[in-house]
Amino acid sequence: MSTRDERTIDPVQLLVMANRIDGITREMTNTLVRTARSATLVARDFSCSIADADHQLFSAPEGIPVHVFGTGLLCEAMADLHPDFKEGDAFLHNDPYLGNSHPADHTVMVPVFVEGEHVFTCCVKAHQADIGNSIPTTYTPKAIDVYQEGALIFPCVKVQERYQDVGDIVRMCQKRIRVPQVWYGDYLGMLAAARVGEERVKDFCQKFGLETVQRFIQEWKDYCERLADSAIRQLPAGRVHAQTALDPFPNVPDGIPLQAEIAIEPDQGQITIDMRDNPDCTPTGLNLSQSTATNAAISGVLMVLNSDRDAKAPVVFNNAGSFRRFNVLLRENCVIGIPRHPHSCSMATNTVADRAMSMIYSAFAQLGDGYGLAEPCFGSGPFQGVVSGYNHKRREPYVLQLFSGTAGGPGGPQSDGWLTLFIPAGNGLLYMDEAEVIEQKYPFMIWDNRVRPDSEGAGRHRGAPGNVCIYGTLDEDMEVHYSLDGSINPPKGVLGGGPALGPAALLQNPDGSHTDLPEIVGEQVVPPRHAIVSLSAGGGGYGPARERDPEAVLTDVVEGYISYERARAAYGVALAGDPAKVETLRVDQAETAALRG
Repeated sequence: MSTRDERTIDPVQLLVMANRIDGITREMTNTLVRTARSATLVARDFSCSIADADHQLFSAPEGIPVHVFGTGLLCEAMADLHPDFKEGDAFLHNDPYLGNSHPADHTVMVPVFVEGEHVFTCCVKAHQADIGNSIPTTYTPKAIDVYQEGALIFPCVKVQERYQDVGDIVRMCQKRIRVPQVWYGDYLGMLAAARVGEERVKDFCQKFGLETVQRFIQEWKDYCERLADSAIRQLPAGRVHAQTALDPFPNVPDGIPLQAEIAIEPDQGQITIDMRDNPDCTPTGLNLSQSTATNAAISGVLMVLNSDRDAKAPVVFNNAGSFRRFNVLLRENCVIGIPRHPHSCSMATNTVADRAMSMIYSAFAQLGDGYGLAEPCFGSGPFQGVVSGYNHKRREPYVLQLFSGTAGGPGGPQSDGWLTLFIPAGNGLLYMDEAEVIEQKYPFMIWDNRVRPDSEGAGRHRGAPGNVCIYGTLDEDMEVHYSLDGSINPPKGVLGGGPALGPAALLQNPDGSHTDLPEIVGEQVVPPRHAIVSLSAGGGGYGPARERDPEAVLTDVVEGYISYERARAAYGVALAGDPAKVETLRVDQAETAALRG
């Protein structure tokens, strides 16, 4: 006779139900990809997730980590501020002091009811092209507080009741946002994605039965916790100290030193990340929100635990069950912590967030060869600048977040850096813009987009190289806002790996000459017949460069990632053949052995 508890769900059914819920989240994602109005969302700068009735993250199979780690905090705010929420409601939330990432990420939240009981909440978070800031960008590192930032903030306000818009909220956005028709198109797409999730979740509950679904929710989180526990038990025990330093920014002329203490307790299946010993909130837009600070800690650890290149699925899932095994210690009024109003969190999804996450996973290299990662690309250069101006042909202003190019990922213990990482907080999930589509919609041209040779951090496993992106106007001015962290403190390698080149920006003049743009916070007007040149950072290297497979170095030269000269100088690899004809190149084994001897 079976001793199995009849209240538990069969393991096969558990996985079927988990994949079905993830399928619903993916359908929400596909809905917004196909209905979004702005180029920002077409490039996938958004994330969909589903929370359970306990207001904990449950499903986010394709969510950008910096977006979805705060799902539980968002849902808690909904329950606290609207304890009587009901079917047909929808809420708009972008308040960084109440669980959101930063004001530019508008979140639409739809509670789902089955048989009169709240079971799930469908969340759609999307970065907006404009949010009413004092300047035409959603990133304001110079803002001394939220008032100077100027963002229109919605602390989880009801935007739909009985499936109908609350017109006051919509009109507020349309009056304050520079491109209201773009915002409203994106809002409708976000709402459609959330409502699709609502309908599919109801079908899911009807198919399996509400009681079974409620058991499934608890058992799936318990299973994910066991996976996290098992992964942590494979690590060596110890304490490591993480540290990095942000470049000097306006209002922080000495930069911002950052650190964390990480305690790994395999016997307990527990990792504690203490980030309390960091500077107070700064008079800038660089402060992290609670959501992004928590993400930096947990996502940094998950990058280590999930770095098995042969894994067919994540070793540890992104949900609240897994998070039980991570203890994140934050404090109030801290640049990596819990901000106090009115400190600005305008840049909370990158810059300090990128530094914080990468210092966590780089610190794991202190456990020895085979652990951790090098530092990744830093700096949100012009290739991902916020571009604005007036389109005289269409007789309307435009504002868009450009995603034309990428930046290099870090080298790791098993593989080279990911070429299209873009920014660390995005984890390679963002799409690149289609140049032809951008040029049809906006009055500027993208002239060049290619790999930046010799920008990688050399290593046994090298970091990925950065990118060269050039774009400009033909007939009218445009304005580009960007920032260049990493030009002074570039991405570092680990365990003998080399540093990568940091970011830079240039103005290309009509005669082909270039003017340096040294400002770390760029607010560049690009006149007609000029172009802005974005040189993005590479990723740091992992392990000594002269231990790299010489054939891999040859491949890098053939692909244009590194030069013939760098192969010899940095990697100790001599190549025979004509450098002008890469098809003739081959490794000179004898001379390479001598160089490495």
